[in-house]
Amino acid sequence: MSRGRTILLTGASGFIGTHLAERLVANGDEVRALHRREEPPKALLSLRERYGEGLRLYRAELGDQRRIAEALEDVEAVVHTAALAFDWGSMDSFVQTNYQATVNLLHASREAGVKVFLYMSSAVVQGFGPHVDSTEEGPYYPLKYPYPITKKMAEDYVLSKNEPGFRVTAIRPCNVYGPGDRTSTYAMYEAILDGVFGYIGTGEALTCPIYIDDLCAGTLAALDAPRTAGQALLLTDGSKVSWKEYCRVMYAAVGSTKKPLSLPTPLAALSARIMCLGAKLIGAGAPPLTSYRVEQASQDYHFSNAKARRLIGFSPRVFYEEGLHRTAQAFLQERAGNGDKRP
Repeated sequence: MSRGRTILLTGASGFIGTHLAERLVANGDEVRALHRREEPPKALLSLRERYGEGLRLYRAELGDQRRIAEALEDVEAVVHTAALAFDWGSMDSFVQTNYQATVNLLHASREAGVKVFLYMSSAVVQGFGPHVDSTEEGPYYPLKYPYPITKKMAEDYVLSKNEPGFRVTAIRPCNVYGPGDRTSTYAMYEAILDGVFGYIGTGEALTCPIYIDDLCAGTLAALDAPRTAGQALLLTDGSKVSWKEYCRVMYAAVGSTKKPLSLPTPLAALSARIMCLGAKLIGAGAPPLTSYRVEQASQDYHFSNAKARRLIGFSPRVFYEEGLHRTAQAFLQERAGNGDKRP
């Protein structure tokens, strides 16, 4: 149902942000889509052509206080998805982008009279360790890497600022995938078709997917739910799927008859440490395998969506087998359109 709100959406050019922009505008809301690039991404331009004045594009850095203040005029709600979401990089960069920018935006939002501030956090704030049906209550494990550390810092700060007239909520998505996911799922499909891809150890460790449409539905529901004030909500489809099974479906989805690679956990951990050390010594970018990835994929990483079901009526509709095939179709179409080159 249309709410007719004016919403500022940060990170609008990203995978999650682009999908959220479309869902919010289709919902009848006016969306001010914040992006950093000098020229708006094609996906946002396409949405603007389709929805007209329902989507307004704002180019701004989150550190540009004047421009942010302009974008926040008469805004009822902020959906903050912008983040440095990598498993590699300097702590300073993550602190500035994920924590300090969030703090600044929250204060500017409150001063502008915004009523709802929704922060897109991540399930990784609960750390890597045995997670099976883990809830927002825990368990929590020590955080070792810049991304989860700074996402947890920002989430804690946001939730501490909930007050009457200024409702804050944190969404903790699990492993988000879907059409347009060039950072994660498309890269996996590329590896399946052109290189090697598989799982760590026996592949029996659980993963925790959520299809992008279900994440968007949960996010919109949280915007409308006063019961989420001061709360963190895990969003996942709830499936207990192992990496071995997930890989099987991925291979089938792109029509590959190859078999997934299986890398023993000790070898994977050692290889990741050596690659990470080498990359740091020579000042290179992210290595092919990182300790972050090994930790996440070599032990159970499964969360419960019971709280979201209770508070916002969350009910996922697309589960991994269907979702991975939908994503593969979009990936293969884009790959064919790019002359069989990487999207």
